[in-house]
Amino acid sequence: MTAPAMRPERAGRTAPMARRTHGIAPAGPLLKVEDLVVRFSTHEGTVHAVNGISFELESGETLGLVGESGCGKSVTNLAIMRLLPKPAGRIAGGRVEFDGLDLVRLSENEMRDLRGKEVAMIFQDPMTSLNPVLTIEEQMVETIRAHRKVTRAEARARSIELLGMVGIPKPETRLRSHPHQFSGGMRQRVMIAMALSLEPKLMIADEPTTALDVTIQAQVLELLRDLTDRLGTAVILITHDLGVVAGMTQRINVMYAGFIVETATTADLFAQPSHPYTVGLLHSIPRLDAERHEPLIPIEGAPPDQRRSPTGCPFAPRCAWRLPVCWTDNPPLSPIVAGTRVVLTGPDTTHRIACHNPPTPEEATAGMPLRPGFIAAPPPGVVVDELAATLDLSPAAAEEVVIMTDEGPVSTAASAGGLPLPPEDDQR
Repeated sequence: MTAPAMRPERAGRTAPMARRTHGIAPAGPLLKVEDLVVRFSTHEGTVHAVNGISFELESGETLGLVGESGCGKSVTNLAIMRLLPKPAGRIAGGRVEFDGLDLVRLSENEMRDLRGKEVAMIFQDPMTSLNPVLTIEEQMVETIRAHRKVTRAEARARSIELLGMVGIPKPETRLRSHPHQFSGGMRQRVMIAMALSLEPKLMIADEPTTALDVTIQAQVLELLRDLTDRLGTAVILITHDLGVVAGMTQRINVMYAGFIVETATTADLFAQPSHPYTVGLLHSIPRLDAERHEPLIPIEGAPPDQRRSPTGCPFAPRCAWRLPVCWTDNPPLSPIVAGTRVVLTGPDTTHRIACHNPPTPEEATAGMPLRPGFIAAPPPGVVVDELAATLDLSPAAAEEVVIMTDEGPVSTAASAGGLPLPPEDDQR
């Protein structure tokens, strides 16, 4: 399976740049996340949002974080920024080490000094990320002066320079405008300018193009790529758009239900997807090189209820490759080739998956198991009882939430979009 036809020459971009230090070689990665656990306390119970994930990021490297809504992408990065909503959200375990500092243990004042200056974030919605009652000038000047000892005139000159850098015409005039006087694309450019105003070492971009049309999306991505390349900023790009990560990133972490289930370089992941969830993601999007009438293959079922403590592989109820062990044991993130030395960053990053029964390359291409006589393992009795109670089904119906036929996996549950699946004859 190959990457979507979207600027494939970018899939491997460049090797990580040296960290911007005063002539001192960096010791270790810029960002190191170890066994991060995030929980939310609600009236309906504890939400297990992030469940012990680990990854590293070098200076100048671009990491994509992909997965469907609710998998923990944004929460992971809000935890890194220490911006989890209080009092419900909390970091329940793990370490987040940035440039030698343990962010989990820093005081709020220390984190406030770090945000914007060393770590910046472009939030998901450009329409609501700017204060509607303040001018762009007031917001940009305040951001700069909060972290640098400069005069208002110097901060204003820097703001004009940044707006020009991100392609906003007549920046001297537009600086006095309010956010409502900008289009969505222009507001996103302002957010990028503010994020880059202090030349941070790490930028987190949370679906920066979600609300934009495709033309503006391409412009914003090109702008983000150019500016980060020029400044040597490391980037975590959060998105559900596989075409975006194919053109923008060097490495990808695939998340599901608060776990990282596959990680690899961008080129390796698209060339050899090895986790059933990744295979499902790639088969659920249209491809430019597909046959004219080639149907999309949806991921049947729905994500797990994360108010329940994880048991077994979280993807097991939706997986056509599941084994009996998948219902009881959650596999660790391991190299696809046993015994391979684990490299966590750079162009030689080890391709790792969390799967007991990975698809073969031929099965990944087909999007379904091809082994003669293979049938996905039915759920054990305790799982059937819980599923029946949750969905108000009989135990017999719950057992058939995902079954295998000669044509591939068939679901009797709601689709990933929450809609009931139409009968075979009614599908278009």
